[in-house]
Amino acid sequence: MGRPKKIESILLILFLTSVFILGIIKIEDTDTWTHLSFGRWIWENKAIPLTEPFIKTSPPFPYNNWLFGFSFYTAYHFFGIYGVILLKALIVTVAFLILLRDSLRPYRNIPVAIVIMAATVIMSRTRFVERPDIFLMVFLPFSIFSLNAFVYDNKKYIYALPMVHMLWANSHTSIPLMFIPFGAFIAGGIIQRYLNRVSGGKEIFPFTPSSAQVKTIILIFILSFLFSLISPYFIKQYTVSSLALSSDWWKQEIMELQKPTWVNMKYPFIMAPLVILTFILNLFFSKTRRTVSLIHLILVIPFLYLSFTAMRFIFLAAIISGPVVARNISGLFKDKRWEGLLSGWVGVALTGIVILIYPLLILKYDIGPFSNERKITGFGINYDEVPEGALKYMDRRGIYGDVFNLFQWGGYITWRDFPRRRPFIDGRGFLDAGLLEKTVQFRKQSAVVRELEERYNFQAVLITYPILITDTPEAFADIDIAFHNLDWALVYWDDNSLLYLRRYKDYDRIIKEDEYRYIKPANGIRGIKPKIHDRDFRENLKRELERNAMETGSGRAYTLLGFVYNESGQFNEAINAFNRALKTGKGHVLDIYDGLAYAYLQLGDVKNSLRFYGKALSIYRSPTILYKVGVIYLSEKKDTEALKYLNEALSKNPNLVSIYPMLMDIYRRLGMKEELKRITRLYERAAIESGGEQHFKEGLKAYMSGNYELAIKEFKRSIEINPSNPVPYSNIGYIYYDIGDMKRAYEYHRKAIDIDPNHANSHYGLALVYKAWKDYDRAGFHWKEYLRIEPSGYYSRKAKEELKGLEGMSP
Repeated sequence: MGRPKKIESILLILFLTSVFILGIIKIEDTDTWTHLSFGRWIWENKAIPLTEPFIKTSPPFPYNNWLFGFSFYTAYHFFGIYGVILLKALIVTVAFLILLRDSLRPYRNIPVAIVIMAATVIMSRTRFVERPDIFLMVFLPFSIFSLNAFVYDNKKYIYALPMVHMLWANSHTSIPLMFIPFGAFIAGGIIQRYLNRVSGGKEIFPFTPSSAQVKTIILIFILSFLFSLISPYFIKQYTVSSLALSSDWWKQEIMELQKPTWVNMKYPFIMAPLVILTFILNLFFSKTRRTVSLIHLILVIPFLYLSFTAMRFIFLAAIISGPVVARNISGLFKDKRWEGLLSGWVGVALTGIVILIYPLLILKYDIGPFSNERKITGFGINYDEVPEGALKYMDRRGIYGDVFNLFQWGGYITWRDFPRRRPFIDGRGFLDAGLLEKTVQFRKQSAVVRELEERYNFQAVLITYPILITDTPEAFADIDIAFHNLDWALVYWDDNSLLYLRRYKDYDRIIKEDEYRYIKPANGIRGIKPKIHDRDFRENLKRELERNAMETGSGRAYTLLGFVYNESGQFNEAINAFNRALKTGKGHVLDIYDGLAYAYLQLGDVKNSLRFYGKALSIYRSPTILYKVGVIYLSEKKDTEALKYLNEALSKNPNLVSIYPMLMDIYRRLGMKEELKRITRLYERAAIESGGEQHFKEGLKAYMSGNYELAIKEFKRSIEINPSNPVPYSNIGYIYYDIGDMKRAYEYHRKAIDIDPNHANSHYGLALVYKAWKDYDRAGFHWKEYLRIEPSGYYSRKAKEELKGLEGMSP
């Protein structure tokens, strides 16, 4: 029994309603604010800006997305934030209406179409943002839909494409993608016509454009290209997007421009084979009618390829492939053997289940592929992504003028505060690469800060927390890893921003009243540990953390405060602080669980202590926490359980020397003589290596403090104990380079590479030494070796610059 048309219509409406609901997301993309700022400028000035109106650091640059910005600001002008979010949700829904209609041609298999479209929503929802991408989600699918409608049913939507592409060209710099669908239908259509003609009268490809249709498509293509030039930017709209995509800085520092890997994003690795598989299945298993299309194969391949070049393009591959996959699968079910499988109420039930379940998984359970903590359903702003707390503090304290900021926040500062507050940079990809590099260097290079300060005249630095890539943050106890510069004072911080003010200028009174002199929040707990034994330091630190927790409610502050309470013996206060950190959802969960477990243990509550250690281990099998659990079981005289956890801890970190005597005692009590011998041998070796590690940490601490003599001494002690570790050799090499002793710098870097030929840091160090000796060929060789081993990151970009600088230089 077939399905009533009314039921089918209801299913389609329900699916589109689910898309609309999933599009109602609080504003979280920081580029949104740049577009709204430009839209406001256009509204107020009744013109398109021809010069940069907002930031001093920008070169002359046109706002190529002017129609998008103006449209969304218009929604804001009349309806506020509600208008912006509703307009986004509406545009996304229109995009999926087009995709759904395209998925139903020519077979109208609603269950298959909705299942595939639901998967497409999941893969593309990351781009449900107030950015020009969502106009792309309409214009590109409409182009393909119109071409399909023309070939399949001779529908005339195709004649609207020149006007559509003119709008596209004025809305988003992705207009070059227009060439792909036209190219696929023209080239694929010609190839299919040829293969049909030489097949001896057998029609291999039933859905093939006629000669007249191919000519019409070519004509519309030419007209679309000409209409796309009707823009303030003419042909430049086709080249501007390459600015960001060709920049090493953007490709390495911006997550969405990085290449997907199986670890960080599995979608393309799953999607591409499945898409190709649907073509193969059609080719070999559809007996009654071959429904495979070369046109659609040529269409999807470029987008599948793009999905492997940058994570930003995965959504494109999804929305282009979705209708093609639905059409391929529907073609299989059109075969007489399968045609009845999804007909009638079976298909209705399947479709209904999908419509109900997939948005529920996304909205409620936030699990697996549906997880995205930035996507908060509702109206308003996701303030976790912008420095609203710091800006409110600046308002209260009268801090205005130019602000040094990282690129993520420039658009929001412009939208919220321009012209009373002007950002340093924003998220546009055309900014000078050298300037972008300085935003990385400024955290630890005072000379860079002075240069930028003198040039751009800012007295406030507003930044987010760095990612500390080191196993020894305690070496940085006296250094603020977020921004180490004694000319600047930390006066405000919360869970996502830190604000520093320039000393000895306009804000001395504020600094005197508000400066944080003891806490360095970016350094975390391990940065506090080296000084926590000092009672005066601990009490001052506690006061600062209590103040911050009261003023900002920061989860980070409550976490650090809980740690300090534990160290002060205030265990009930620690439990309260850690629980408040949990409620904020912002504190570091592993540190919180670890702290709670420790506090309960000190209060004699072993059950709750093990419960929270268990929570921590369910997130990450930390060797330190495994060790702590093992010690608890050992104290409870539960040798079997203790043995399990202590051995696992040791397998993850053989340098946890204090574990070995415990295991030796257990094996001795249990009469396990062979295990006792084995662990004794490992203990002797680990004791030697751990001694070298301690000297290495002391050397690193001295190095970071500028005490080169002590650093060399400690690194050499580390080498004496563990001569097979290349890192201390390399560090000594850099110290000698810094003090100008190139011969010794060479010797130590050479030793590091003799131990490990792939030790990247010493290849870089040798390149610097050879450059100083004017041996440019060898310098170039070692920089190339560095790039082979470390192809991305700040120093990889510096190595490329150095190699470029060596061009034309002779020995």
